[in-house]
Amino acid sequence: MLRPISLCLAVLLVAGNAGAQNQSRFELGAYAGYLSGGSAEGEAGPLRAKATIESAPSYGGIIDIAVRRGAFAELSYSRQPTELSLRVSDGTSYRYDLLVQHFQIGGLLEFNTPSVDWLRPTFGGTIGATVFTANDDRASYEEWRASIILEAGAKIRLTNHFGLRLRARGFATFLTDESALFCASGVGCAYAFTGTAVLQGEVGAGAYLAF
Repeated sequence: MLRPISLCLAVLLVAGNAGAQNQSRFELGAYAGYLSGGSAEGEAGPLRAKATIESAPSYGGIIDIAVRRGAFAELSYSRQPTELSLRVSDGTSYRYDLLVQHFQIGGLLEFNTPSVDWLRPTFGGTIGATVFTANDDRASYEEWRASIILEAGAKIRLTNHFGLRLRARGFATFLTDESALFCASGVGCAYAFTGTAVLQGEVGAGAYLAF
């Protein structure tokens, strides 16, 4: 986890140095979207299991701080209440509630479009943590894992202080060795999901205020 922490600190330092030399600008936004599910395969002794996150609506918030013209340091949070199904090689299966949360820091680039001042294509990338919280009738379990998000989209500026934001994002959450990621009724947190990544995709839209 040291590398993600170092990268986050570097982003903050760059933002601070650049912001001191440029006129500051602040954007606060909220959005809703639809986040596709991801999956991972694990094993416990001779048994193998596949955990699948169900696709579901998502929502969250964004804070952007200008570091130079057309570039922002970005903090974001999103959450997806959903369900997770676990299918085991012995024929048994389980289904229970899962909450997926993303805490991210990174950057966003905003591009001018010729002769269209109100439309700004965007591209960004962030790094941070994904939090999986699983619950069933017997137990609950929470695990934090490193993740990255890549984004492409557009800002539609309606006034100088208000606009809409469209976005498509790709998520990758990395599972370390011996990561007992998900729980299930009757088996507890017995399955180790190792050496892989949970991949998810999201499309969404929202609004932002600019100051």
